Amino acid sequence: MSHSLKYICAMVSRLLDVEACALYQVSALSPQMVKICNGGEEDVFPPVMTLADLVRLTGIQIWTPGRRALTLVHRAGQEQGLTFVASASLGNAGGAIGLLVLGGRGEVREERVLSTLRMLRRQIAAFLENYLKVEVIQERLSAIQQDFDVLESAINGVNEGIFILKPDLRIDKINVRAEWLFGYAQYEIVGVPVENVLIGSDRLRPSLEAALEGVPIHTIGDLSLHRRNGLSFPAVVQVVRVPAEGKVNALVVLVTDVSEGEAIRIRTQQLEQRALLGEVTSVFAHEVRNPINNIYTGLQVLSATLPPDDANQEHLTRLQQDCVRLNNLMESVLNFSRNTQYKFEPVDLKDFLQRILDRWRPRFGKVNIEAQLFVQEGTPKAYADPRSLEQVFTNLISNAVDAMSKKGGHLTFQVSPKIGSLGRSEVVIAVLDDGPGIPDEIRERIFEPFVTTKPNGTGLGLAITKRIVTAHHGSIQVNSFPGGTVFEVTLQAYTGDES
Repeated sequence: MSHSLKYICAMVSRLLDVEACALYQVSALSPQMVKICNGGEEDVFPPVMTLADLVRLTGIQIWTPGRRALTLVHRAGQEQGLTFVASASLGNAGGAIGLLVLGGRGEVREERVLSTLRMLRRQIAAFLENYLKVEVIQERLSAIQQDFDVLESAINGVNEGIFILKPDLRIDKINVRAEWLFGYAQYEIVGVPVENVLIGSDRLRPSLEAALEGVPIHTIGDLSLHRRNGLSFPAVVQVVRVPAEGKVNALVVLVTDVSEGEAIRIRTQQLEQRALLGEVTSVFAHEVRNPINNIYTGLQVLSATLPPDDANQEHLTRLQQDCVRLNNLMESVLNFSRNTQYKFEPVDLKDFLQRILDRWRPRFGKVNIEAQLFVQEGTPKAYADPRSLEQVFTNLISNAVDAMSKKGGHLTFQVSPKIGSLGRSEVVIAVLDDGPGIPDEIRERIFEPFVTTKPNGTGLGLAITKRIVTAHHGSIQVNSFPGGTVFEVTLQAYTGDES
């Protein structure tokens, strides 16, 4: 439309052979007129005029030098040396909507100018009125588009899958959450009957039909729906009718996936049960340790009263060993169930691991094990609790020694820096031994309580190790094969920003 207005101004300026032509529009926001286009070779008229000027310029008028300059356009013509300024108000009896102004430097032909303006005035006014209507419509469309964009963002931002259905119960539109929940892209299912997508309950269709008949909001309740891949999930479904002109224009179906909430509930219940089991186990371990110690003491006294070559000495020794094993088991159970308080600080792993290995040197020498420590240059300190971290590596060393005790072997610690998946700095400690390896049927469950490869093991050492590493916001993994096992412990690096 703006190009058309410019064309009109240019046409008028050529038709009347004038140097300047301008078209003004009454502003809807302030009491003034705003110039919306120019025509001719010169831009001499002001960009803004007052409504008082419009009142003075009602109808068609011509100003020439020597007359009083009553308006801004007259003054502009006077200042620029124009020989005349002609104006025509645009609008009807209900009110003016604009003003056409033109000016020239040549001979004034008043009759020609007046007749031409009379001829063009109505057409230009009609065109300007249409221009204003289009402008209002465009503003309204822009506002509607903004509202639509906000609504679209809100629909795609909610946690519920949304299906918009036509009155024939065919899918008209779905949101992003619905695409994710069910595995369909919107273009694949537009026009498809909704029961071909929301599969899993015979209560859905009757509820939708009830909504069509006048039920404003209907909650179907808990259903089991199926995704595109066939997997089912628990959901709560609501149906909302959208009325228009006395009839249902659309139905909105809201699907809430409650599987995550159900999983949290089950996990919470499991944690509560484990906490209770931990308390019971702790009490049990405390109560059992005293009788075991009493039995062990009694067996020692009984063994001392019998001759060394008595046939019962072998049975007594075996019973004492069982008491020691049970006592160790109770100690492990107490450690596992105990609520440990961690005190984190920067730990130099090179010095820390070297001290642990040095304490194990006498044991390594007895079973012919060679231990080595390699720390990559530039490896940062770990952010850890030294006391509990020592228990982690003591458990790993003890397992490696047990695995290599028959034939000896090599135990290697390799420490290196790493950048984690979230961009944080980490330290990786790999513990390698060349023992027989962990059987496949046990390897997947090696960190579970009471899973062990040792005939006399408690099965709690690695479970405690994993719990400590997890409390450090780290991870532990195992890779085993015939002829070797690698445990990989990943810990957070100390960056100085820790709170």
